Amino acid sequence: MPVENTTPNRGYQKPFGSNNLEDDVLRLIAALDAIDVDVAGLLVSVAQRALLVHGHVIADTTGLQAALDSKQDESEKGNANGYASLGADGKVPAAQLPAAIFGSVSYQTDWNANTNTPTIPAAAPSNKGFYYIVAVAGATNVGGVTDWKVGDWVVSDGTKWSKIDNTDAVSSVAGKTGAVTLQVADITDASANGRSLISAANYAAMKTLLAITAADITNASANGRSLITAADYAAMRTLLGLAAAATTTTANTLAQRDASGDIVSRLFRSEYAVTGGTAYFCGQNALGSGADNYIRPMTPAQAAALLAPSMQLQRFYESAPQTWTNGGTLTLAHGLAVKPNICLAYATCISADGGYSVGEEILLAAWASDAADGRGVSLRPDATNIRAVMGANGLVMLSATGGYNYKSNPTSTWKLIIRAWA
Repeated sequence: MPVENTTPNRGYQKPFGSNNLEDDVLRLIAALDAIDVDVAGLLVSVAQRALLVHGHVIADTTGLQAALDSKQDESEKGNANGYASLGADGKVPAAQLPAAIFGSVSYQTDWNANTNTPTIPAAAPSNKGFYYIVAVAGATNVGGVTDWKVGDWVVSDGTKWSKIDNTDAVSSVAGKTGAVTLQVADITDASANGRSLISAANYAAMKTLLAITAADITNASANGRSLITAADYAAMRTLLGLAAAATTTTANTLAQRDASGDIVSRLFRSEYAVTGGTAYFCGQNALGSGADNYIRPMTPAQAAALLAPSMQLQRFYESAPQTWTNGGTLTLAHGLAVKPNICLAYATCISADGGYSVGEEILLAAWASDAADGRGVSLRPDATNIRAVMGANGLVMLSATGGYNYKSNPTSTWKLIIRAWA
């Protein structure tokens, strides 16, 4: 059998070295016949094709005219109503971009206003909308501005740089900058009294300066709120219905208290008339908190009645009941701090005797005597003590019925009491 040997594409038969010659001749004949058929087909196909160089009209291509009509000419590139071109960097040139794009801001980086780092460039259309945020305060001159605080913005509008102030720092207070501590003299819109009120250390000092009491301050009504906004001391007092601060000689003002709390006034005057007499004195008719405790004019008789109690002796001493001894001496500390003006001795009954009941007292004479001398009591006061000297034969007293009697001690019916006034 001959070996089948063919071409790789069309499978034409080829001779093979081990085949018989007659077999390969037959194979070659068959291959040439197949080639002839293929070539004939190619010739027919080529005859049906256009020449290599030939022409067509747009209409020969379906839809070509419509497709071309929807395109823009190259002459419209970069022109109005045309299309944007690309620069060498592959981006649309800034000149062909709408202004609205550059109207928006674009953060660049933080800026050191002390060293101008990074350097702020000159304002130009290319950096319109660029802004830097101040990270370090400084005084670099940018667009005529030298006051840069941390947080401020430096913004370009394409022609100049401007500052957006984002800090809350007060530029100055009463002409002062930095850490400001106001003094009274810095407050110029208030009177001297108003400035004193502002500088008052506390609530009590303010009340003293305003000369008002706690009763003058009620809930924060409309008037109360107006008081808070009053411009100065005088306005506050007017709003409170208070007269101007008084002195001892200022007419039509409130009475003023001195440092001790006493009312200071040149004269008191009363329009009240005393019924039935001419008034010579001014005083309080009724003591205490009754209905008639007013200070008013009074007659001399009324004044005398009012003053009488105050003219009495003011200091008093009374001893405890004492047991005496005939011819003995008692020394009693009275505690009056001065020598008494009056000293009296009393016998007090501690058990019914001579017609007297328990608790009754007899005023003893300082000295007494009868046929038998040495009966009575003598009192000798000084600024510290009262010394009572007893008679050698006891004390003399009358019985309740008037009979003569005397008592020697110790006794179980009478005690001695010493009283003194200064």
